[in-house]
Amino acid sequence: MTSYDLVVLGAGAAGLGAAAGARAIGKSVALVEMDKPGGECTYSGCIPSKTLIESARRVREARDGTSYGFRSVVEVDFPAVMSRVRAVVSAVAQDESPDRLRRQGIDLWPGRARLLGGGGVRVGSSTVQAERIIVATGAQPRIPQLPGLAAVDYLTNKTLFELTDLPPRLLVLGGGVTGCELAQAFARLGSEVTLIDSMPRLLAEEEPEASTVVGQALEASGLRLMLGRKVVRVDTGPVAVLDEGTTVTGSHLLLAVGRNPQTSDLGLDTVGVELGEAGIVKVDEHLSTTADGIFAAGDCAWPLQLTHVGYEQGRLAAHNAFAPHNRPGLLGGRREWDPSAIPRVTFTDPEVAHVGLTEAQAFAAYGDSARVGYVSDTHSDRARCAGRTEGFVKLIAAPPKVLRSKLLVKLVGMTAVGPVAGELITQGTLAMRAGVLVGRIAQSVHAYPTWSMSVRIAAAQFFGGYGGQTARPAKNADG
Repeated sequence: MTSYDLVVLGAGAAGLGAAAGARAIGKSVALVEMDKPGGECTYSGCIPSKTLIESARRVREARDGTSYGFRSVVEVDFPAVMSRVRAVVSAVAQDESPDRLRRQGIDLWPGRARLLGGGGVRVGSSTVQAERIIVATGAQPRIPQLPGLAAVDYLTNKTLFELTDLPPRLLVLGGGVTGCELAQAFARLGSEVTLIDSMPRLLAEEEPEASTVVGQALEASGLRLMLGRKVVRVDTGPVAVLDEGTTVTGSHLLLAVGRNPQTSDLGLDTVGVELGEAGIVKVDEHLSTTADGIFAAGDCAWPLQLTHVGYEQGRLAAHNAFAPHNRPGLLGGRREWDPSAIPRVTFTDPEVAHVGLTEAQAFAAYGDSARVGYVSDTHSDRARCAGRTEGFVKLIAAPPKVLRSKLLVKLVGMTAVGPVAGELITQGTLAMRAGVLVGRIAQSVHAYPTWSMSVRIAAAQFFGGYGGQTARPAKNADG
């Protein structure tokens, strides 16, 4: 048996964050991983998908050259596209290699972990021991319970990037982030794509305006959208059978209906770690589980399954694992996880980025004292130069409830849609995290002509407007 200060189960984003956080305070760490360090983000999530999306974006831009004054003939070499995807994955994986972890003082234990109680963890035929344990085992693709699906050779994000030939006709089940991103990318690369979702709009958690823009962009990319339609059976072909009897046939089927936490067969029940709905680990505000000395972080313990969330939670869990219980966080004690200013980005083209509350959520929290500043990219000079005027910036602000002042308002939510929305959202994230008054954003000089000018213009609408537009009260409508 080998003893450590901390054993971390899982070497994805949350596990790597936990290991790094523990080493930063001088603790010895065993990192247990049954596959490869880096996790889903490196091998089947963020990195391969965004690399594929980048190739697809460049194909689209080259084919659209006539509107910018040039002509080109584009021929997609799909095997070369996938070769580049694998090369980028390999390069990123070096940042999380066993050798690099070893140089950081982190011991990698390959194998499946099982909790034994008393701080013991079985890894293969060996046992490691620690006073503290962090569960960071991530999530895996959700497989819907559909009749006939077991007989179909379907794809998920874990197998999609193994393709060497472009699917002629791709069926995508799911209109969330993964479904929208990959459906658009494959359509641009030359697949005939049909996206099916039971919800009436894409990206149902985003603002209705964002869903509309993305839907139009996907259709412009050549997709066939079938929204508000439920798949009730899958036949070989593959053939998706819809609730009203319609059938849709493809050459390949991609399941993109969400992800479930990987918490089975870990021995959690034997040590008193309780699970919640869908097998997610129950944690408190300090990321502590229901078992003493055991914490959890990332996709297995939090519904917002994002790489940056996992990494930050891992670091926080490592801090809290060794912090005194009876001190406030500012005095070196345990710190609370604060999800209020966590950005998310959907990497479609245009991108959709969001932080904080949506308009409907702000109305529920503040009523019509919450106000909305909105700038369409049809009024953005930078967007006009780029020929990309389909997006917008939406700021939602509210006064502190004790003041109810129309001037002392702070940002409570932001959505940006456009080619660089994922970069713009950082401005809103920083403002929310620092508690910056919206007036400070309006007063800050922004370079012209940049995409970020729209953020300043939207902020100015709360104080009499910029170009005649003023902020309006929030509404309860949600598309």
